Amino acid sequence: MNFQKSNHEMPAGLRMALTENLEALNQFTAMPSAAQDSFIIGAKQVSSKQEMRSYVKNLTQAE
Repeated sequence: MNFQKSNHEMPAGLRMALTENLEALNQFTAMPSAAQDSFIIGAKQVSSKQEMRSYVKNLTQAE
């Protein structure tokens, strides 16, 4: 799995949180590239490990 995006480098905390939550990882990889970029930009605003886990968990609670 390539976690390096062309336009936005994925923060290490986001990579870690996604690998800990396979359902969220699957949701993320199924997203269009523009949506992934937007999600990565949002992740850069997260300031703690717990917030990042919550941010990633939100992927599995959409819809």
